Parts: sequence; structure tokens; C-alpha cells
Amino acid sequence: MMGNESSQLSGLEIEEKAVEITDFWCHYQAKINDSCRYFSLKSDGSVSVFKGEAAAGPLWAISTPLEKFSNVRPIRFIFSYIIKIRLPTVSLLQNLLKYRHPCIVRYISAWQQRSTLHLATEYVQPLSQVLNSLTPLQICIGLNNILRALVFLHEQAGMSHNNVSISAIYVTGDGQWKLGGLQYLCPFTELTSAYLKHARLHRYDKAVDPNEDSYEITTKVDQYSFAVLVDDVFKGKNNDEVPYLKEFKSFCRDTLQHQNPAKRTNLSEVLQHNFFNHEFITIYKFLSFLPLKSEEEKADFFSHILDTLKCYDEETVAKQLSGLLLSRLAMLDQTARKDVIPFILKPKNDRVQNGENSGFFNLTVFKGHVKPRLMQLFGVRDSQIRMLLLTHFSKFVQVFTHEELSHHILPELLLGIKDIDDTLVASTLVCLSELVPILGADTVIGGKRSKLFTDGRPNPKTKLPISQLTRSPERKKSLRDLPCSEDVFEHSELNTFDNPLILNERPSPVGGESMEDEIITKESSTSKVDSEADWSDWENTNRQLTVIEPDSTISPPLNDEQLIQLEPAAADPLLKNDFIPKEDLIAKKTLLQKAALNAKKNILDISELDIKNQKSDYFKKNTDEFDFFADMMPVIEKPAVVSVDTSEIAQGLSSKLNFVPDENLDESEGWGENWND
Repeated sequence: MMGNESSQLSGLEIEEKAVEITDFWCHYQAKINDSCRYFSLKSDGSVSVFKGEAAAGPLWAISTPLEKFSNVRPIRFIFSYIIKIRLPTVSLLQNLLKYRHPCIVRYISAWQQRSTLHLATEYVQPLSQVLNSLTPLQICIGLNNILRALVFLHEQAGMSHNNVSISAIYVTGDGQWKLGGLQYLCPFTELTSAYLKHARLHRYDKAVDPNEDSYEITTKVDQYSFAVLVDDVFKGKNNDEVPYLKEFKSFCRDTLQHQNPAKRTNLSEVLQHNFFNHEFITIYKFLSFLPLKSEEEKADFFSHILDTLKCYDEETVAKQLSGLLLSRLAMLDQTARKDVIPFILKPKNDRVQNGENSGFFNLTVFKGHVKPRLMQLFGVRDSQIRMLLLTHFSKFVQVFTHEELSHHILPELLLGIKDIDDTLVASTLVCLSELVPILGADTVIGGKRSKLFTDGRPNPKTKLPISQLTRSPERKKSLRDLPCSEDVFEHSELNTFDNPLILNERPSPVGGESMEDEIITKESSTSKVDSEADWSDWENTNRQLTVIEPDSTISPPLNDEQLIQLEPAAADPLLKNDFIPKEDLIAKKTLLQKAALNAKKNILDISELDIKNQKSDYFKKNTDEFDFFADMMPVIEKPAVVSVDTSEIAQGLSSKLNFVPDENLDESEGWGENWND
């Protein structure tokens, strides 16, 4: 008996529309909500379910086909699709449960609900639905898987499949071919012509040898069917796309479909053909049998694998090898961790900085094939695997959606901060900081937050962007660079003044002070005269530049040779473009030197230069200066003093205070009549 209704998986949701309908079952896609302990490439609990009726039939009197497929009676299994069985057999379930191999559809659970059998397995799709989208290289790898599964059944299990065809093959989410259709599985000892004749009704007609009933040897049925399968899957494909494909097709026709079954070679020998031993298949086989390889072989293999894979299509490499490259054994290998994993975990970016390593897969391929693997790996409770993911987390975090980060990646990271390994916790916290700009601090750390820190930077005087504030000062424009309707100077003699004028060092502070005073006086005088000038001639003022003396006398225009440009550091910046005649400059220079010599002669003691010993004449006023505020000075007059005779005052006071009361007067007189009332 099958398991009862309580054996059904909790949280299982089966879609209403069937993916595939056969004579024995209907194939549905399903999803398990609580899928943490089940395998799913998408990490969303996707499975496949076969559903069929449990009824007795002529061929399978003891077991229904679905039960024989799983090889179990009271069983539990999960399939990514559901099948509805019409003929009574349990062979499918029994065989699927009993014979386990990486290239056979993986059984998870099975149960019976009323008269319906349910079989759940890993997520798979019928090969017939995806065959047209596969490349010849992918088909080659798929045939290698099916051949390995058949060799396992023949040599290890002693069983014959009896139904090798496209309908018996399924494809997993990562593109791996898996052998199914085990309802016709039979031991070689029980394989007779009668059995094959009885099962012929539901077998693939093209894969059945027309002379099958007349053969005494019945153990070569799968060889003939496999040759037909090779011809079907490569129909319409170019023979030049895969090495040795044309030779392999000829080998299948001549050897595996030989009229004499005794001359048909064993399937294990077919694996030795060059078609299954070219470079790409060799890499695939090495990764598949990685536990059997020595450390030296693995080190040599992983140090050159990426250079070899660059010659193949990225989509094919990612679909067929990404799962193997990110397997646990590969990620724990030291050579792979150094030479392979960093490139696999990083999407390819065309704008790569100098010296930065580029990824191996482009972004589209990475999202389609590598990202699902990463979501699986975050659920692995292995510290070495987790540390490797945390180390390269910043390289691939951008490929996940907001929902994937918040619902899948973030919970796994938060689990890591509770570990006792300090290194793991520290790396986890670094990765959580990568999520804060993406998900926000409220989502990452949770809890109530408040503003505890303020921006202590001083407010800028001008509200300019930082780029403008930090920009280097622009070079001030010269007179020639300023906009002007006509050229200021057209004579070539100006080229002699391209080199900056080197002025003599200032002889003393005193002389320097006088020089500055003279320049400032000249500037103020010039500005005054210019302001009084006639504005009607403004357009022509740039043709000749003159300097006005303080006495407001206008001198005639000077020639270009008589002009000299001041060095910007020697004068005020506002005067850097003004010109002074050579004669005036020489005269001022002579006066400057004389003033310096006189100042030195007048200083008798060096201590007089000290500011502490200098006498200040700040409050000395020049008598010639005109006081503009004289009329605003307040006038305070001194009050007049009046003399008073103090003797008369004293006599008056004494006369007022020295009085004698009259004894004849009544006491109550003068107080009113009713005072005592």
C-alpha cells in the first residue's frame, strides 16, 4: 500500500495546468512553501509531481507503472511535476526510489490520496520541450549523462531500461539531462521476448527493433534504442559544430544497430569514443568526478581551466559547468579559490579599471545561471563556503533584486552575526554595510532610530557646489585677453616685454612704505581724473593708456617704448595692468634709495626700531588740517556763582523756631467743635 493522505508534503501547491500528459500520468509543476530542506535551483521550492490512478491492469498485476517508476510502496517523494496515471502499476515509483544515480531523476517523496498516486521529484522539464533551444555541445553533454545512467543500470544494477527515448529524458533547471521513464525497467534475468512484446504497446515505436521477437539475445535492447536517440536529438544539427559528431553517428548505425545483437558493443565502450572525450567533455567529466582526483591533478586543472573555457560560448559554459564550478568540493580547493572562484563570482564589466580583474560571465548570463547557485550557497551551513561568499560579496551584490536581498540574502547574513567565529561575524558585518545603501538602515538593522549626530561644518559664505569651491583658481586674464572692439597695441615692439620685469629688492621697510604711499597717491589721483573724464570717448580709451599726475595736469600720450608694465607682485592688484613712464620710475627709485640712507643715518640706536621704544605721535594734530567736526563740538558753560549772606538766613531760621505758647488760650480752641465726638 502507498502512504496515506497524511504523507502528503505540507505546503505543497500544485498548478492546475499540466506540463505533460502521457498514457500513465500527467505532469504538473508544483511548489513547496516550506522548502528549506528541499533542493530547488531557484530556492523557491519548485518541484515536479506525477499524478496517476492506482488501478489493476493486465501488464502490471502487482504494481502500477508509477509505482514501478519510483520502486516504492509506502514512499515519500517530491517531483517538480505531477503525473496522472491511467494504467495500474507502481513500478515507476519503486524503481525511482531504489536506483539512485546523479544522472537519474532524483526521487523525493510519494503518497496516495484516495485512488490517485502522487510522485514528487526534483524540478525537471521534458526534453521534448527544450530540445530545440539546445546547442549541439549541450546535447553532447546530455547524451553523456544518459549513457552514464544506462551503464550504471546495466553493470551495477543488472537492469535493462527498455524505453530509451526522448520521452524518458528530463532536463533540470541547470540544463542537466536526467534519465526517467523507469516503468519498463526489468532485470536481465527476467527480460524475455514475451515481456518486450507485452510492453511494446506503450514503447517508442521507432526505438523498437523490428526483428526483436526473433532474437534469442534480448540484453541488447537499450543499445538499439540509444542509437535511435542519437539520431533524433541531432536531427537538423550541423555535424561540424561538435568534434567527431559525424563519426559518432556512423558508429551508432553500424555498431549499436547491428542486425546481430551479439555484435552490438556494450554501452561502457561507447563512452570511450572520441565524441565523448573532446576538450569540453573532458572538463565536464573532470568536474563531475572531482572527488576521485588527486591534489596535483586538481591544482593543474584549476590553474588553466578559465583560459580553456574562453574558447566556448558563455551561455553553454554557464549552463553546463557553473554548477560544477561552484560545487562544494571546487570551492574548498585552494587553487580554485585563488584562480577560478574570484572570476566566476564577478560579473563581466566592460569598463574595468587598469589592473582590475574582469569577470568571466557577462551580466545577463550571470543573472541567469550563476545567481541561482549563489542563492543556494547562502543556505549552506559551511563556514568556509560562507567566508568565500562574504569575501566576494561586493562583486555580485548588485545582481540581486531588492526582494531577493531582503527576503533571502539578508536573513542568511543576520544569521551569520550570531556565530561564535569572530572572523565570520566581522566579515558578515562588512557585508551588511553593503546592504545599507540598497535596502536602507531600517531594513538592515531594524529598531527605532533617531538623529544623534549633527553636521559640524561651518556654513559656506557662498552656496556653491563643492566642485566649484575646490576648483583651482583660474588664471587672471591679461589685457589682451579682455574683450575689446580693436587691438590695444599693434606694434611688434611689445614682444620685448614678454619677460617679467625683475625689480630690485626693497632696501628697507621705511623706503618700501614711502613707495607704497606714492603708488596709492597716484592711484587715487588717476581715479579722480578718470571719473571726471568725458564718457563720450569711452570706446577709444583702450587705444592709449596714460597715467595722470596728482596735480591733475594731463600729459601728452606716450609712445609704447616709454611704457613699462608693473609686475603683479610689485604693485596693487588693481594697478597691475596700468603703465608708468620709465623716467618717473627711475626718479622714484633714486628718491627711494636716498630716503633709505637718511633713515639709517637718523637712527642712532638700533633699539629705536623696536615698537616698544618708539614714540607715538598719534595724538599730534597738524595745525594746517581743517576740522570738519568743529561745529559739532558740544559747548558746556560754567554756571555763575551767586554769594548769599548766611547771617540773615540763620537769623530768620531762629526766629521761626523759637516760639512761646499763650497760657490763656483754651486747649481745644481751634480744633473744631466736634473734635471729641
